[in-house]
Amino acid sequence: MPKISQARKLHGRLCIFLMLFTVFSVSNLGYAFDTFKANNQSSSVSFSGEHAGMKFEGEFTSWQATLNLPPSADPSADPSVTASFDMQSAKTGDSVYDSTLPEADWFDTENHPKGTFTSESVIVVGDAFEVTGSLTIKGISNPVSFTLIDDGAWLSAAFSIDRIAHNIGVESDPDAEWVSRQIAMKLRIKKSA
Repeated sequence: MPKISQARKLHGRLCIFLMLFTVFSVSNLGYAFDTFKANNQSSSVSFSGEHAGMKFEGEFTSWQATLNLPPSADPSADPSVTASFDMQSAKTGDSVYDSTLPEADWFDTENHPKGTFTSESVIVVGDAFEVTGSLTIKGISNPVSFTLIDDGAWLSAAFSIDRIAHNIGVESDPDAEWVSRQIAMKLRIKKSA
């Protein structure tokens, strides 16, 4: 009889362990999401490259983004990153560049005042998110992928875009002899709900 009692206790403990393990595992399979709103007031979207062998840097001074990232309280949301930026707001601090960027050959802000990014997938990898999506500039969409690193208070990413693929500066510099073909982009986003 004592062996049966010990077996029942062991069986009961094993059942409790399995129930807790199952609850813990299932609850962690479905992420909930935090929604972060970001804009140029507390965060930055900057770009850099070279012109005639000299480095230039700039940033968009008017943009907004929404990031739905794990974890949070809304399990019905899909992970996503969307952004919209005012192409006219690209500023380098150099009056020649700043007056040239809005022109038809470059950003053509008269016909394409907004640029957008829409994610197609956001995958959690450790303390980061692998983001893949579509960047649209001058009405031309191209795929972009980047790693969005989460350091607790900030999200950051660095990647490059091919300006020729977006028809940027192709009339005046189609072979990228004067201006970098690859333009480096940096994102620094303050996390706030």
